[in-house]
Amino acid sequence: MDTTDYPSLGRLAVLNAQLARQNQFVSSIVDEQLDGVERLFRAAAVSDWSSVLTISEHLIARLKDPADASVVRSAEQLCDQLRRDPSGAKVSVRLAELLSACRSRQSGSPAR
Repeated sequence: MDTTDYPSLGRLAVLNAQLARQNQFVSSIVDEQLDGVERLFRAAAVSDWSSVLTISEHLIARLKDPADASVVRSAEQLCDQLRRDPSGAKVSVRLAELLSACRSRQSGSPAR
């Protein structure tokens, strides 16, 4: 245990390594979420509605933070619409709501 007022260089090295691992972990989570939204956008652009459904279901399963409630709610509504009509004929409003919720959540999150 370090009993001085300031941690030793060895202790600082350990703390630096822990911080680097935690930073990488957080960055990978953020990147994964952005990749999911990007995949959603790309699938919608080519009208691949089964992929849109799958990606939306993954968003619902992955997002547990209460701040993500609007994204989850929009994704659930989009999934319900696609389950009722897999052709995607009437998903434009639900898809726009989900993308808007994702955009709002991204801009509302603290700077990284």
